[in-house]
Amino acid sequence: MSAYMWNTFCPTLFGTGAAKETAVQAKKLGMKRVMVCTEHALIEFKVATQVIDVLKDGGLEVFLFDRCQADAPSEICDEGALFVRENKIDGIVAVGGGSTLDTAKAIGIIISQGGNTIADYYGIQEDKHLMKLITLSTTAGTGSEISQWAVIADKETGTKEMPVYKPDMAIVDPVLTYSLPAGPTAATGMDVLAHCMEAITNKNYNPYGYIFGKEGIRLTMKWLPVAVRDLGNAEAREKMSLAANIGGMAISACGCSIGHSFSQTFGAVHHVPHGLGCAWALPATIRYSAKYGKAENILEVADALGLSNSEEKDVQKLSEKIADIITNLMKTLGIKSIRESGYTLQDCLDVAKLFAHDAAFANSPGAPGMDEIKAFITDVFESY
Repeated sequence: MSAYMWNTFCPTLFGTGAAKETAVQAKKLGMKRVMVCTEHALIEFKVATQVIDVLKDGGLEVFLFDRCQADAPSEICDEGALFVRENKIDGIVAVGGGSTLDTAKAIGIIISQGGNTIADYYGIQEDKHLMKLITLSTTAGTGSEISQWAVIADKETGTKEMPVYKPDMAIVDPVLTYSLPAGPTAATGMDVLAHCMEAITNKNYNPYGYIFGKEGIRLTMKWLPVAVRDLGNAEAREKMSLAANIGGMAISACGCSIGHSFSQTFGAVHHVPHGLGCAWALPATIRYSAKYGKAENILEVADALGLSNSEEKDVQKLSEKIADIITNLMKTLGIKSIRESGYTLQDCLDVAKLFAHDAAFANSPGAPGMDEIKAFITDVFESY
């Protein structure tokens, strides 16, 4: 008999207009002097300002830290911790994409542990949680608003590291995603699909994660093309926000897999958006999982895609059908291939040596050595 752990997700307030409750929720957590952790562009485009106005109207003191950047650089995390101490902050409200939310988590770790740099806390579980954190995502992709992991780009090594700090509350308001352009909408949406498919096909079976993963696949396949084609479609934005959130639940239960190892290593070296790297890797991930993982996992993905009545019973051939569905979706979304983006096969293979350091790699089916990693990367390059 096996035992499984779930219900590990942070409380989530979901729905159109939910951000208007941020001040109420912050006060419930005991916040008075709040750091809004965000990106400068989200201030310019008046996305994060919506949350700032709510906090101020609610009587909270607001201190703006808008230095967050893509890939969550470790030095920005350290600067954020210093900002917290200088301003005697007692709570953090993070508004942004995955990198911004991860930066806020890293700041929470540093402050709670009484340290000065996030580099001291890579790969360890949090043992103190003194800094309260509310997360609001402005993309429908990473699921970072509820996950305990922070993906941080280390300044010294250039690698992605994954310290742990769980948000105290996630507020998912699709309104905050309305201004996201088509390209980032497509890329972050493909990250949702990667989360859900990788959660199902890696070696960490958990029935709770599978339930969320399958529903996330269904929602993404139906609503992501609509969201990209019609950016003002409120229903599509809400459905993709839901898909992203439950995709975060899926990986919280099961973790990611070798596809994320490609995205995180290649992204660390070439600064490619995370969702784009996940999209490129996903067809090869499905084929890899069919070869080295459990057949029933591929059948679960096929069922979520409406292929449960397929006459094809060979799992490897079925994985090819799934891969074709993924590549056709990317074409529909207008996602450029790796070649079209200017990268060579050698550029891709150069990151093979970094895979073993990536946290998602341990979840990969089989026991991949360097030969299997290079074969996988070659498939990634040739798939799309």
